[in-house]
Amino acid sequence: MQELLQDINALRRGIEALNKRSLEQGKPVSRAELDEVLAKVKQEVRFTIDYKGVAEAIQPHLATPAKVETTLTTGTAQLQQVIAQIPRSVPVVGEVWGFTSVRLALGVIVLLMGLICLSTYLWKERGVAEAQVATLQQQQAQQKASLDWLSKGYFDLKRDNPKAVKKYFP
Repeated sequence: MQELLQDINALRRGIEALNKRSLEQGKPVSRAELDEVLAKVKQEVRFTIDYKGVAEAIQPHLATPAKVETTLTTGTAQLQQVIAQIPRSVPVVGEVWGFTSVRLALGVIVLLMGLICLSTYLWKERGVAEAQVATLQQQQAQQKASLDWLSKGYFDLKRDNPKAVKKYFP
């Protein structure tokens, strides 16, 4: 980034020099003068990287094995201190719903058994009601078949023997 700014500044200085010369002389700049300025700019732009200097500048910021070991040791010690502050057990105060006492455990078991018995009873009653419905539907179907036979039989009898119908069915 710094080299790029230096290149831009060098180009700006060369253009300003050409502009100043053209204003002083009153004539336009020639191609040869422009090539001369560009050659100077190219010569000024040369740079070399000092790798040793860069490495020395970066070295203090890099982690060394000793620094890593120190960091791990202090981190482990801090973690052990935090773990040591956590209590191993916490006393329960007052009534707690759950299996913390025999009385509460028996209460939950009785409640569950009651729900199971209720659902079993209702299931059984549902089966009985369904059986009664099936019986009633069967009886209704039989009665309907009998009524259909009677009504059809009446019409057949009326058609075949009208005198008997008048005598028995006024």
